[in-house]
Amino acid sequence: MPERTDLATALTIAAQQSANDGVMMHQAVADRLGMHVTDLRCLNMLRLGGPATAGELATRTGLTTGAVTRMIDRLLKAGYVRREHDDKDRRRVVITAVRERIDEIAPHYEVLAREFGAAMAEYTPEQLELVLDVFQRLHETAVRVTALLRDTESG
Repeated sequence: MPERTDLATALTIAAQQSANDGVMMHQAVADRLGMHVTDLRCLNMLRLGGPATAGELATRTGLTTGAVTRMIDRLLKAGYVRREHDDKDRRRVVITAVRERIDEIAPHYEVLAREFGAAMAEYTPEQLELVLDVFQRLHETAVRVTALLRDTESG
């Protein structure tokens, strides 16, 4: 049985490889769609998190407000998003993903969905719960570390 420190090192390397693999895969999809990978990831944020203001997108992505404005302009021009006034505060403008256009992106991820399903198929429900817990903890860690890095930049 490997030592805990050896396992921790192997897990760190595996997490780095997984992050690199994800970046490369999303870049390949973005290339097929003729878009910036950041724009593609922003669309996924809107899909998962719902409509957001430009300022909220800047915070979520870590991009400057100018870069977010240019990104929104590209996505608007391509028909992936629309600007809408908030029903509660008409001065507030939110960016909403256009469902039909998002659905057009889905086929590019069908191979990933199929392969991920195959990779997870042999795990028991209890093991899948552990894998899900790991993914959730990694997400929470990434959000926390990103915020710390951004705070360090501005402070």
